[in-house]
Amino acid sequence: MYNVVQLFAKYGAHIMFVVLEIICFYLIINYNLVQKEIFLNSSNVYAAKIAQQQSKISQFSNLRNQNDSLMHENATLIENLITIEYSSDNIPEADSFYNQYSLIPASICNSTIHLRNNHFTLCKGSREGIKKDMGVISSHQGIIGIVRNVSENFSHVMSLLNSQTKISCSIKSRKGHGSLVWKTMDPLRMTLESIPKHEKIAVGDTVVTSGYSTMFPRGILVGKIEKYVSIPGSNNYDITVKLFNDLTNIKYAYVIQNRLDTEQAKLEKEVSDE
Repeated sequence: MYNVVQLFAKYGAHIMFVVLEIICFYLIINYNLVQKEIFLNSSNVYAAKIAQQQSKISQFSNLRNQNDSLMHENATLIENLITIEYSSDNIPEADSFYNQYSLIPASICNSTIHLRNNHFTLCKGSREGIKKDMGVISSHQGIIGIVRNVSENFSHVMSLLNSQTKISCSIKSRKGHGSLVWKTMDPLRMTLESIPKHEKIAVGDTVVTSGYSTMFPRGILVGKIEKYVSIPGSNNYDITVKLFNDLTNIKYAYVIQNRLDTEQAKLEKEVSDE
């Protein structure tokens, strides 16, 4: 009570002024039809604007939830499609794909495409189960990068369009495998190295992942052979691969989660240490 008395003693004049202003405002609005109409019209305008903004926020939230739901559904469809392709290609591990791999959908929130070493950022991180060295594909199933660093909510991915890229790939229906590298600044083409000349290849052949890593399962699409030349003094071809994905126009990605990668890495380390 003493504090209240002190407050009025110190700010009584200001408080009285505010109270009188409110009373005057009330009397003007209620007993002056013109002023009342102006006030009500203004109030309706501001109320409508506030309601409109609230509606936009609500719609944005709903669209975001719908988009997340569609991305998860799409991830399931891609998993089904990969399994079907495995089966059609008579790949032995087709039945075990679901048991070993799953896809984590994520939107791309930042990317570079014109540098020698390009990267992009996913708007999901360790909270969603993403870890370093996981492979990343697009909604068209083609590979687009490898996770290099992860925070709780974001993932930093090394794009295919990077001079350090080196991914084990093979030519579909062929036995040999080589390394996919990015030698030029062309965002649509890469080079497949170390394919021996005794392999029968042709322009238009499909290049896929070989499966010789924990990042990408066997058979994920990469691109098609656009041309190939015999390297003088070498037993290998130099093969130009036109990518299936246009990495300059990708907004969504799917991170490949290999449930058995830790077990495989542990076993291989034990063997190498012997």
